[in-house]
Amino acid sequence: MLTVSWILLVICAVAILGSVMLLGQRDTRRAGLQRRFGPEYDRALAEHADRRSAERQLRQIADRRDALTINPLTQADRATYKARWETLQTRFVDDPAEATSLADALVGEVMRARGYPVGSFTERAELLSADHPRVVAGYREAHQRTTAKPDGNGAAGRRDTESLRSAFVRYREVFNQLVGSDAGSGNQAGAAGDQRDRQDRPAAGLAATPGKRDA
Repeated sequence: MLTVSWILLVICAVAILGSVMLLGQRDTRRAGLQRRFGPEYDRALAEHADRRSAERQLRQIADRRDALTINPLTQADRATYKARWETLQTRFVDDPAEATSLADALVGEVMRARGYPVGSFTERAELLSADHPRVVAGYREAHQRTTAKPDGNGAAGRRDTESLRSAFVRYREVFNQLVGSDAGSGNQAGAAGDQRDRQDRPAAGLAATPGKRDA
């Protein structure tokens, strides 16, 4: 009888130890996702019915991103892209809608040059969130503003110009991250992206219409 009691006690201890280890692994994975995805982690929680589903989606995004080889741009390519962006900033003054659409296309082109697959906008945003989570919300906002139809009156108006200006600035944030940074792979890439995101965010109070200096 005593032997049976000891066996049961050992089984219970092993079960408790296993549960503690599983909880520790879960907490470690969760902390890793929170570090890598930053504000995107909270966004995923808000979009899903439970934390497990949200974290499953983020892990899938991280796995897809980590399967890619993201290459740095050459100095020549970086200079070329920056010169093209300067041209777009100048063009914004005369044609905000066209310049903003071209900014969207240029961001996609740079992503493709770095090695990101750029099939759909949703895919681009998801993969970018694994490296530069702090600019992805602005990227989504910019795309929404760029693709929005004019208001019922059909007039561009100040509201539409201001909306395009905001979108253009958000595209610039993403562009700066892609052209001015060399993303690695895995969680280190996400952590490094977080740091660069914080450093490269523009100061508040930009002029209403971006010019060559403040777009």
